[in-house]
Amino acid sequence: MLGKLIFQNLQKFGFPYPIDKSVCTSWAKDIPRGGETIIYTSCMYQTASLSDVFSKFIPYAEKLSSLSALAKLIKPSKEEIERAYRILQNISLMLKRRGVQFGYLYEDEPYSGAILLELGYLDEFGEYAKIVTDFFKQKGIKRIITVDPHTHNALLRYKEFTNFDIEVVSYFELLGNVKARIQGEIVVHDSCLYSRFLGKREVYRSLLNSSGVKLVEDELVTGKDTSYCCGGPIKPVNRELSEKIARLRVEQLKRLSENIVVVCPMCYANLSKYHKILDFAEVVE
Repeated sequence: MLGKLIFQNLQKFGFPYPIDKSVCTSWAKDIPRGGETIIYTSCMYQTASLSDVFSKFIPYAEKLSSLSALAKLIKPSKEEIERAYRILQNISLMLKRRGVQFGYLYEDEPYSGAILLELGYLDEFGEYAKIVTDFFKQKGIKRIITVDPHTHNALLRYKEFTNFDIEVVSYFELLGNVKARIQGEIVVHDSCLYSRFLGKREVYRSLLNSSGVKLVEDELVTGKDTSYCCGGPIKPVNRELSEKIARLRVEQLKRLSENIVVVCPMCYANLSKYHKILDFAEVVE
């Protein structure tokens, strides 16, 4: 069963598949180790570009005794990892400029388990949630600053399976105000999780509106209940449909502005094959 296989890899490697942990941690500079408040990446930005490759193997994964064979095949490109590092470093710098104090777990940072949750393996997700919750509590962590919607959602869902009582806050909520790095009009592609389930839609929209850029809206394209998904979540099940949705979504957004901004690394990974896409942390400071 795929869920059990992923769970075994999480226990063995701390990630859904074997990966060099330095890929996840080398972005961090001058951040104290640990502490009661941490910035938590779950290695999502660092490995989002690999989702396309990983999804190709999912249909065959249950025939494998382990996913170790994928380690040599699944590596982010130099360009992709450098971009991810710049985004994380800008997030860290924005927080520091606003007086937010935080640490980082470096190679000890666990993965959130989001893939188990989103593939529907709730039993395995629940077991893993208990492991990560115990780890955070052993480290004395009381507040977690997340940088992506999948991780944020996974942590909040821990409460359904374990005694998770750690405060979880998105970095958006700590910025107060930002200044635009670009000029002109932009259109935002919303993360379905942030917009429809986590209540963050107006948080980053308010930041962008006050930053100096002009946010272009169309109820049918960018409305809370009417906007399209990026197509990423269905990729493990139907790659052709996922890519069709992504192409259509990009065409919708381009009608409003050539400057398409996302707030999720997975949305970037799925849409950026069809247009130049910018992350929130690339357009503000």
